Amino acid sequence: MKVDREEQDDARRERIARAAFELFARSGLEGTSAQEIARAAFVSRTNLYRYYPSKVHMLLAHFERTVRDTHDEAVRHLHAGAAPQAVWGHVTARMADLGVRYRHLVGAVGHAVLGARQGTGEGVRTALTLGALVEPVLLAMRDRGALRGGVDTHLLSALLVDACLLALLHGGHRDQREVLRDWQDRFSLLLYGALAPGVERETLGVGESRVVVPVAGARDLTGQPRLD
Repeated sequence: MKVDREEQDDARRERIARAAFELFARSGLEGTSAQEIARAAFVSRTNLYRYYPSKVHMLLAHFERTVRDTHDEAVRHLHAGAAPQAVWGHVTARMADLGVRYRHLVGAVGHAVLGARQGTGEGVRTALTLGALVEPVLLAMRDRGALRGGVDTHLLSALLVDACLLALLHGGHRDQREVLRDWQDRFSLLLYGALAPGVERETLGVGESRVVVPVAGARDLTGQPRLD
């Protein structure tokens, strides 16, 4: 019975987050009322706040689910032998697309995550989830000799995430290509001292100039990244 109740709670929590996001995507956070979310999720307002204390928490919950799905896909590709730079390109293309499509929601996510670096509450889990998306690629690069051995991949992951969010918050990008070009410039600066000596600076899977990680026998990803 306890397991059934937990499963029901999880399903209701996910349904609320999904319904909230669909409304936010159309009308923004400020333009969406708690009553509208409760009605769309088939719950009462009391139950709504039992699962999520605010609309921002609902938005972050749905975003975290998307990030976890992208993480799992990236890890599968890495385990299958894909080159880290190809996986990185897939991840950044997906995140850039989301950033452009839902630019009216980026502010809430970005400020929550960046605020979490200062110890405030609601974005802490989201910050960790984003860091976990980036770190497997950095670990694969280090294992294959592309990063210096002493690089703190956890810290570097957090710096790369923050760079992405700051670019989205302040870049004024018109499309995905502009986002990726901006990110590439920021990544190049952050990775400059982390790359192992002799690593060819050509590609990192972002935009038109990336850092190539020379790996014998590695397989590239094929086709276009799934963006929906």
